[in-house]
Amino acid sequence: MRLPLLLLSISLPAFAGELIHEDFSASNLPKGWTTGGRAQSWTVQDGALQGICAKDDDHGPAVFAPLSGRDLNVSCKVKLDEKGNCLMLVDGESAFGGQAHLLRVSIYGNTLAIAQDRGSPQSHIEHGKLRAALAKEGKKLPPPTAEELADPKYYRTERLASAPLQAKPGEWVKLDVALRGNQVTVTVNDAQKLEAKGTVFEVEKSRLVFLVGQGRKLWIDDVKAANP
Repeated sequence: MRLPLLLLSISLPAFAGELIHEDFSASNLPKGWTTGGRAQSWTVQDGALQGICAKDDDHGPAVFAPLSGRDLNVSCKVKLDEKGNCLMLVDGESAFGGQAHLLRVSIYGNTLAIAQDRGSPQSHIEHGKLRAALAKEGKKLPPPTAEELADPKYYRTERLASAPLQAKPGEWVKLDVALRGNQVTVTVNDAQKLEAKGTVFEVEKSRLVFLVGQGRKLWIDDVKAANP
């Protein structure tokens, strides 16, 4: 009896429901991870994932890792350059069909924020095309009109909560994200907590995304994700 029990304990994963456990000890991107944007924007350097966005990119490069399930625990460490930018997203089923961004956890300068994306995937694509076209003319997207915001299909990003965060360039910041239904809790460095309630999170999830801002550099390490 003891031997089968021992073998069973050895074959179990690190913890139940584990989806991602990556320390970037290999020289290449982990199996199943994919990238978008300019080639070679994401590389593994000195045991961490490094992302670089050129100053002339109108949309920063992204790296994707597959997820599954509804409720999630996600954790990682991020290190910022002197411009201080990090964006983590969780994608999943859109209320309008297909896959879409759902949750955004961001660090911009010294601000930590939680946001949600709403609207149809098609509206998101149209948004991106218009933003790129305006960027070539040195312009930005105009604020949405009342009529546009009244349309549930109109794509928009809604900030749900924010707080000051003292993130120094070159120092690792630990992020822990807990998703339970529409409730999200972000814990920074095992100390500071930020909570918010959304309206689009209670669906099947599909992937974890990290994105680098225009003209910035980002390092990521110790990425973990699990179903609680």
